[in-house]
Amino acid sequence: MPRIAVAGAGQAGLQLALALRASGHEVTLATDRSAAEIAGGRILSTQCMFDLALSTERALGLDRWQEDCPQIDGVQYSLGTPDGERVMCFSGKLAATAQSVDQRLKMPRWLADLEAAGGRVAVGPLDVAALEELAASHDLLVVASTKGPIAKELPGLFARDEARSPFAGPQRTLGVAYVNRLDPLPSPREFSISIVPGVGEYFVGPALTLSGPCWTMCLEAIPGGPMDAWSHTSPDRPQEWLEALVAILDRHFPWEAERCRSVTVTDAKGTLAGAIAPVVRSPVGRLPSGRPVLGVGDAVVQNDPLVGQGANNAAKGATVVADAIDRRGGASLDDPVWLDEVAETFWQTVEAATVFTNTMLKPPEHVGALFDAGSRSATVANALAQATDDPRTLAPHLATPDGIAAFVAAHGG
Repeated sequence: MPRIAVAGAGQAGLQLALALRASGHEVTLATDRSAAEIAGGRILSTQCMFDLALSTERALGLDRWQEDCPQIDGVQYSLGTPDGERVMCFSGKLAATAQSVDQRLKMPRWLADLEAAGGRVAVGPLDVAALEELAASHDLLVVASTKGPIAKELPGLFARDEARSPFAGPQRTLGVAYVNRLDPLPSPREFSISIVPGVGEYFVGPALTLSGPCWTMCLEAIPGGPMDAWSHTSPDRPQEWLEALVAILDRHFPWEAERCRSVTVTDAKGTLAGAIAPVVRSPVGRLPSGRPVLGVGDAVVQNDPLVGQGANNAAKGATVVADAIDRRGGASLDDPVWLDEVAETFWQTVEAATVFTNTMLKPPEHVGALFDAGSRSATVANALAQATDDPRTLAPHLATPDGIAAFVAAHGG
């Protein structure tokens, strides 16, 4: 069978490697951090995953945290004004539960699983030389990370798709903390989304971290706006960082600040700052040697975490690539026609999530009618929540007022 190399040990890279190994391929997983370094490092994201994505893990026997991780069965939506008045609040139920597992737990376990299954894990710098060696010694190299040396040495490895990339830079600055002792909602299994149009958003939900159940807090501020107010501190000072985040909640989301009076950071590395530039890139690239490579996950599609699709896209994309390689049998994996076909299937898998996310970053006025309808109709609220699991149900309706009206009408609103 073909020998496959995967560069990057995130959700996409590791899930792909494990899927390929399960179907009998020789697999090398290259990572710039060992399992111990990941486990002892800083949090990587908030990574809430919904049922469709989780089902791809379950199919491989990889969802090892179902019993320990708090399950999320719904989404609470709140809309507020810039001066902190909540003007709308409603909840929608998910058809199946979601969960958020700290990647510092998940990725080290999956690295061990891969080695136990006979896969090879190679720890070292992910630079051009490493990629060239992997491509030369395997039938296909799949790149699941373009951070670090790759970004500096091969910034154009996967060409930016201008037609699918409407933003020139980050649309939000992010402040994240994993916390304990946060007061639960009346429905404690709900994930909470609070929105202040023109200012930013706040997300909080139950999760599982190194020490056990916790909560993930994520503030998303419009750059330069009134919420973009934590540059005076650093996630390297976790208590000060947490205090800065809560101070912002006091000003803009006081209904959520009330839940935070006793919060503590879970651990010294349980904080994160960031800003993601949404972008779509061509999944087919070439190394300086001319050898083709295939991209997956964040290497080719980066969405702002606004509607929680990043890890879900990664899981679904890994499944697309694994299935395509399996169906290829013993045929060449460097055929450009086949690579383009895989790339198009990958895009079809993540397109709706990308449209959903980008629309909500700069929502047109008519999207407000969707939330108005959700506040009046439980079935519309449930459909809105369910779109986080399957964005295909909502994304085609977002562009026009008629589309929103059709979505609302289809769900009894």
